Amino acid sequence: MMISLRLARLCFALVFFGVATSVSAQDSIGQRLAAAAENALVTGQPAQAANLAQANLAEAPNDFASLFILALAQADLGDDRKSAATAARAYNAAPDDPSKLQAARLVASKRFALGHYMRAEFWLRRAVNHAQTQEELEAIAREYVATINANPLTLQFTASIAPSDNINGGSEDGILSFETIGLSLLLPENQRALSGIAYAGSARFTYELSESSRQRTSLTGRLSGETFSLSQEAKDLLASSPNEDVRDVEGREFATRVAELGVTRAQFNLSPLGPISLGLTYGTYYEGDTRLVNYRDIILQQLIPLDERNAFNIRASVRDQKALVDGLVDSQTYDVIGSYNRLLQSDDNLRLSLAWRESDAGFENSYVEYRAGIDYGLSQRILNTRLSTSLEIGYRTYEEFTTTLDGRDDRFVTAQASVIFEELTYFGFSPSMSVSATRTESTAEEQTTAAVQVLFGIESNF
Repeated sequence: MMISLRLARLCFALVFFGVATSVSAQDSIGQRLAAAAENALVTGQPAQAANLAQANLAEAPNDFASLFILALAQADLGDDRKSAATAARAYNAAPDDPSKLQAARLVASKRFALGHYMRAEFWLRRAVNHAQTQEELEAIAREYVATINANPLTLQFTASIAPSDNINGGSEDGILSFETIGLSLLLPENQRALSGIAYAGSARFTYELSESSRQRTSLTGRLSGETFSLSQEAKDLLASSPNEDVRDVEGREFATRVAELGVTRAQFNLSPLGPISLGLTYGTYYEGDTRLVNYRDIILQQLIPLDERNAFNIRASVRDQKALVDGLVDSQTYDVIGSYNRLLQSDDNLRLSLAWRESDAGFENSYVEYRAGIDYGLSQRILNTRLSTSLEIGYRTYEEFTTTLDGRDDRFVTAQASVIFEELTYFGFSPSMSVSATRTESTAEEQTTAAVQVLFGIESNF
């Protein structure tokens, strides 16, 4: 699972002899002590190895070879806590990448043994910075997966910066037309498409409360937010408004925040088709500085694995939303999503999805929506980049709407291409870039929108 002491010793033998022959400043007594300590370790005398290494460290406290020997000896003596601390010192004293790699993996191994899984994950990500071969990267990835599987706590963080030509979802033509009375009005400048930059971030956690062969129960949580800065073009448009309140609009007024807390129980013995999970989530939503709604989600999900390369997933959910400000009404939203995932013979990933939604939110806000999507991820790296694409089309219909005679119909499409630059990596993370284009055509002309966005973020390689 983690790096073994035998492997560590074999790696150390190569590292040590390379270091011992290249460090001319170390005196001959120190070299002999280090060599004797290494020999004692290899021949199964960890106590003697530790004493010899400590004697050398008394004169040369930053000697990598002695620190690494001492860490291995302490591990053999059953003191994983001291071994991890000493291996961390060895990492700081290591003269090259191979030495740092082995020291970092040893720290991770001992932290894993102590049950310090988050610290083990951190040291494995450190180790990635010093890997020289694909085999080393794959070994670290296996150790990282083993650590995640053992850790009851999972943390996920995202961050992105996204220039966009429509940060507020504003109208494309800026015209509000009333078919019922044949009147058209110019929308306020802050309701038209405004360009700028979106800054987003999120943090998620999952903590396994209990797990057995029959079930897994987890506590979940999420915090996310998005804020904006306006382009000079958008600022000029707002400044031209005759309305003083509109002229004072800033990008942060379109900012959003979400906080959620929930519990999920996956049951493995209820259905012959596969695992069934039931989740309950409570959340709240802000726009700007105003808390708009509280909501509760009930989610039921059935996974149907067909074989190692094919699986279906069916997800149904209900959201009960309570309005907290005047002008909004309570609502209920029902979702059903079916997806088919296939790992092709080329190891490319294909995902097909169909979705239905019905929202009951009072006059002009109640609608029925249908969506279909396809996602495709290439397994073959092109210039050390990982590529994926997606396309979604949809139709939304409102039985009633203020500005039209016979309700409102929207047709929308979103296309996206993403690339992860795996050659550029730090702590196991690589930069990513996504380009997306969305267009909505509506029979209520003021609801016709279009947006192009370029998103820069980071992705984990594990």
